[in-house]
Amino acid sequence: MFLRRSVVGGHTYLRLVRAYRKEGKNKQEVLFNFGRLDALQATGQLDALVAGLSRFATQQRLIDLSQDLSIDEVYAFGAVHLALRMWEQSGLEKLFKRLGDLHPKRGAVWSGLAEGMVLSRFIRPCSKRRLWLERWEKIYPDLLKVGASSLDGFYRAMDWLYVHRREVEQALFDRNGERDLFNQELDLVFYDTTTLYFESADDQRGKLRRFGYSKEHRFDCVQVVLGLLVDREGIPVGYELFPGNTYDSDAVPAILEKLKSKYRIGRIIFVADRGMLSKDNLNAIRKAHLEFIVGMRLWNVEAKRQETFYDRKRYRWMDKKSKLAIREMDFEGDRLILTWSQERAQRDAQVRSDLLATIRTKLNQASNPKRFVTHRGYRQFLKGLEEGKPELNEEAIDLSQRRDGFFGVRTNIPAGKMHAKEVYARYKDLWHIEDAFGEVKGPLETRPMFHWTDRRIEAHVLICLLAYYLEAVITRTLRQKKAGFTAGEMFRALNQVYAVPIQVRGTCAWVRNELKGVAAEGYRQLNLGPPARVLKIERAGVVTRN
Repeated sequence: MFLRRSVVGGHTYLRLVRAYRKEGKNKQEVLFNFGRLDALQATGQLDALVAGLSRFATQQRLIDLSQDLSIDEVYAFGAVHLALRMWEQSGLEKLFKRLGDLHPKRGAVWSGLAEGMVLSRFIRPCSKRRLWLERWEKIYPDLLKVGASSLDGFYRAMDWLYVHRREVEQALFDRNGERDLFNQELDLVFYDTTTLYFESADDQRGKLRRFGYSKEHRFDCVQVVLGLLVDREGIPVGYELFPGNTYDSDAVPAILEKLKSKYRIGRIIFVADRGMLSKDNLNAIRKAHLEFIVGMRLWNVEAKRQETFYDRKRYRWMDKKSKLAIREMDFEGDRLILTWSQERAQRDAQVRSDLLATIRTKLNQASNPKRFVTHRGYRQFLKGLEEGKPELNEEAIDLSQRRDGFFGVRTNIPAGKMHAKEVYARYKDLWHIEDAFGEVKGPLETRPMFHWTDRRIEAHVLICLLAYYLEAVITRTLRQKKAGFTAGEMFRALNQVYAVPIQVRGTCAWVRNELKGVAAEGYRQLNLGPPARVLKIERAGVVTRN
């Protein structure tokens, strides 16, 4: 069918015509005569007719709509929206507003920028300069309290955060009133250190940027040392930054001071790795009247005492498959919890096998045998190195084999308060802090750092720790509910949820794309209502929000 214009008596008529074939010939039939074209146009009947028919023409409707529709770009929404909801729920929004009110002229701007810097870590972490140049304006505007007018504004906000860093840290410890260690008889904190490097070799500015041997086995960049405290749920409760050349054990006294004087904790168990164990540190812990569970370097003990560690007949099995055994003994007034693990023994044996294979290769290829060994791990299995005639030390290899699978934990907690199995289990919970370091240095990209002054370095680390605090709270809930996905997986899915401004005939409708899968399930598991599909509508200066 088609429309035909026909001229009759000097006037143009509009007709609906059907074409068909009959007996091998093409024929046409007028199905309907609409009337004079000029009258149809003058009265608007033709437009009404077309509009009515278009309701039944899907393709044409889409074509007509697309001519009036404009989508210039999309904005980051999902990850920031959920993080903001958690930010509000945690009480940090109220804290930042209160601290901002202490600076009437610019405090609201500084607190808004600092909040935005924390939330932006969940999109794609970057430097403050790149955030200002490229990212800030690509976040759905209603999620941010202020605009990013200048790069200097970000730096001023970091200075504001540095001034109030201890109030913020105290809020992390209090966890919005959820935690009350003053009334708890017992709790644990896990402590460890890591290094955060700069892409720089300048160690002449401030007190923090110093050369040191990093956890990534780098020595070519300046760094800082981060000491972090987390609770038994992996949620950060305190931190301290130290110069990059600080040894792990040297960082303990400052943390103890914080636990006792700043947090005024009366009773707590301090859990730390073997690197923290020194005579001075143990004395400091005792002086602070704290209890401790720390890893112990068994092979630093005198050889005669070590011989008593190897007799597995004195151990008792902790499982039916004889893969994990435990033994308790006195050690210099403390309890020493010894364990033997089949899994650890296999791992120790494999590490030694790989090391010995490398040593044998080097012995066969080295042109100067006396100097080819620089790795400390190599030296323990060699003799004759100083004489220039290195060879494998079979006695050292045999001793190493005897040590496979053994591990020690030292504590001053009386047996009546915590049995040996629980002491060992609490020490194993140190994985919480390793997990924290993995997130802080990995997805949240705390390093490399690009700041020069101590106060900006402090502020940058606090921004990243605040982001991790939100992630840790989310992780706790997901684990409790056995969600089946991690916070990281959820945020990756949420980063595919955008706010889209659609311009249609003078009206801008802000909509989000579909929440599905892990993104939708994340809101449900956290008991957060999902955002509306239509976020807001802007028409002639009037904004309607859902």
